Amino acid sequence: MTLIQDIRFGLRTLAGARGFTAVAVLSLALGIGVATSAFSELNGFVLRDVPGVARPDELVTVEPPTSYPNYQRYRERSDLFSATLAYAAPVPLGVFVGGRTERTWGHLVTASYFSTLGVRPSLGRLFGPEEDQPGRAPTVVVSYRYWQDHLSSDRSIVGKALRINGQPCTVIGVGPDGFQGASPLVYIADLWLPASVDASVAPELADHALDRHDAMIFHFEGRMQPGVTAARVEAELDAVARQLEQQYGDPDRQQKGRRVKALPGGKLVPVPKEDLPFLTGFFVVLGGIILLIACSNVANMTLARAAERRREIAIRLALGSGRFRLMRQLLTESMLVAAGAGVLGFLFASWIMRLASRESAWRAFAMPLTLHLEPDGRVLLFTLLLTAFTGLAFGLAPALQATRTDLTPALKEGGNVRLPRFRRLSVRNLLVMSQVAGSLALLLITGFLVIGHQRMTGLDVGFDAQRLYVISLDPVRDGYSPSQAADFFHKLLDRARRLPSVTAASLTDTVPMSMVGKPGAQFLVDGEGGAKVFHGGQRYVVGKDFFDTLGIPILAGRGFRQEDETNGSAAAIVSEKMARECWKGQDPLGKRIEIGSDDVPTFSFGGVGIKARARVAGMRRTLQVVGVARNIRIGLNTKPDDSPNVLYVPLDPAAYARPGLHGLTLLVRAAPGPRGENGIDALGAVRRDIAAMDEKLTPFNARSMPDQIDEMMFPVKVALYTYGFIGVFGLILAAVGLAGVTAYSVTQRRREIGIRVALGAQNRDVMGLVMKESAVMITIGTVIGLLGAQAGIRMLGAFLSIIARTAGTPMRDPFLLVGAPLLLALLGLLSCYVPARRSTRVDPVVTLRQE
Repeated sequence: MTLIQDIRFGLRTLAGARGFTAVAVLSLALGIGVATSAFSELNGFVLRDVPGVARPDELVTVEPPTSYPNYQRYRERSDLFSATLAYAAPVPLGVFVGGRTERTWGHLVTASYFSTLGVRPSLGRLFGPEEDQPGRAPTVVVSYRYWQDHLSSDRSIVGKALRINGQPCTVIGVGPDGFQGASPLVYIADLWLPASVDASVAPELADHALDRHDAMIFHFEGRMQPGVTAARVEAELDAVARQLEQQYGDPDRQQKGRRVKALPGGKLVPVPKEDLPFLTGFFVVLGGIILLIACSNVANMTLARAAERRREIAIRLALGSGRFRLMRQLLTESMLVAAGAGVLGFLFASWIMRLASRESAWRAFAMPLTLHLEPDGRVLLFTLLLTAFTGLAFGLAPALQATRTDLTPALKEGGNVRLPRFRRLSVRNLLVMSQVAGSLALLLITGFLVIGHQRMTGLDVGFDAQRLYVISLDPVRDGYSPSQAADFFHKLLDRARRLPSVTAASLTDTVPMSMVGKPGAQFLVDGEGGAKVFHGGQRYVVGKDFFDTLGIPILAGRGFRQEDETNGSAAAIVSEKMARECWKGQDPLGKRIEIGSDDVPTFSFGGVGIKARARVAGMRRTLQVVGVARNIRIGLNTKPDDSPNVLYVPLDPAAYARPGLHGLTLLVRAAPGPRGENGIDALGAVRRDIAAMDEKLTPFNARSMPDQIDEMMFPVKVALYTYGFIGVFGLILAAVGLAGVTAYSVTQRRREIGIRVALGAQNRDVMGLVMKESAVMITIGTVIGLLGAQAGIRMLGAFLSIIARTAGTPMRDPFLLVGAPLLLALLGLLSCYVPARRSTRVDPVVTLRQE
């Protein structure tokens, strides 16, 4: 009953102080909302289990991807695993439904895939041992989402055939609701095909990929036996991998370092344990600082409000109320404020995370990403605990102080509440310093992030993006044979070049400025003194007019010719950076390069580095450098010179047999309009030509290059605005808090000010008295904030390496090191000036008469 009374009285009290209540609730709501959003993002990426998987804690996944023969050796370790699986991903599939071919994503899986994950069908059956037998008629399992959206929830679909990549595949089952593969965040799957299917269905399995130890296209995952740890799995499989290198005569067998790494397999993103402190630290630092500022701000406001209620508290104490009873009442009011802020903060976080989870927000990726960042039960519990902590954090100190009121002076009209001092420090001053330190640390950290993201959005891409258009096709996955696909692209190029709206056209296997990078490749090159050394980089397969179409100058040597586009061609062109780093001033023309086989693609999530890493080994091909091209920007690198080494090889007939994630992309440069603008519809003309050649082909990713760049930079811009908002919000909170504290200080010291004015103090003396203490607190808080920001930025820089490279060294950047403290100091002093100015209007006669 007394608790109900406290709540009712607290609501009436807060309703009577609408200004205080509104400012306090909004400040805390934004603080709780930002912290909840940060935790929700952490939960969505790192903490959440793969939906639909049984006992996810027992699963372990192994990086890098491996070959099928290696998987067969791994699965023999029954002492480590009770069950194992392997799958190749991502796999684009052309599915003929509704009279047209639609591009869908899937996995090539072993028969043990579903049983190892503990997944049960919602309709039909899943793969069994018979699916591992080669030569069987191809079968397919579809996801529950695909069954609903594309197959109209047809319960009779089991036993019917879907035409996939031009071949009929029998549907044997529908997966459970919510399940979209073993790695739905990075490699979403709506279709699952057996790894034993013919290469005509899955081009990824061409050239006997299942029998080659160098075809590192399979992800391995196992369910650990009871008592087995991930560390033991890593050590045991590393030994197996080394034995296999010796057995196969792998040229990399003498390299040091671990061959495999065991990671949690039941999580949406398998993150090594040693990386968790960096991941959690990133969110804890930002959310913690913003909460510190908000709580300090509201605590100062509560202290000032307690001074206004000194007579009320004194009267209640005089009438017999216990100190604990009054503290409970004041804490109840604080918890009511925190509860209102918690509700608004949770709704704010839900709205922000719902926007971030939309598939359209990640359209720059070649394949759709499924981000489920919306708050769940774990996030709701976090918000509740955070709300309770916040209510205690800003309410406890004012409640303790307010109930220490001395009754005799407090009952007088001029009585006031004095805060205890330890030397020159008081609770109020400590709160001020924490606000200033937290605001500066937040400003520096968000400034570091904003500068890094701002530089990422620079438009220097190394080629002319204006009037450049891209359109991708994948005839092989639309049912064409490799020879038919090659013939189609040759004809399409001829027709495109004859269009009056097109000035140049070429083909490539990779869309420039794409979020999905090319596989990481290893180059064995002629080094100094004839020695051969390894250099990492990327390999692009391009048509002979690629450089002219994009406007990339050839700095030395020549470009590709018609005779280079044949099987067995040894011609290669290297980027300027690769020529400089590999040969260190020597003439690269005529130098030999050995390259390995292709690998899995690399994904980068604007700021959070998540990569599917793989090692290239085995079969090699010798090339000869015929030209050097200017650097172009790749991915999120700030400028072309920061991009990886690039090796360009000509588009030969073999490239049509195994198209990549983008298929093959046609690049066309449009003719300028009458006044130089992009007034000619080159893309529409190319679409009409494609439809005239074969209306069953499905072009995709058709867009202009500026649109491609904008879509790629969309996540970066979101991060830019988010961090900028957090920094500005911290500044506003600090300014409001400093103004409130200064006003409170003036109220507390008005008797002292009145005496000083009566003794002849001038306005400037009174101003100096009030501003001096604020300036000292701002200076001390600035020093503490600089130290805290330096530690925070070092931690973030170690984790967000790409931002660290683009933002540079922030603690040496004068814009941040000098500008941020000056901005905060000026804003703080300006916030203190208004209440300090008001102190000069204190009437000594009125003030002294109150005694």
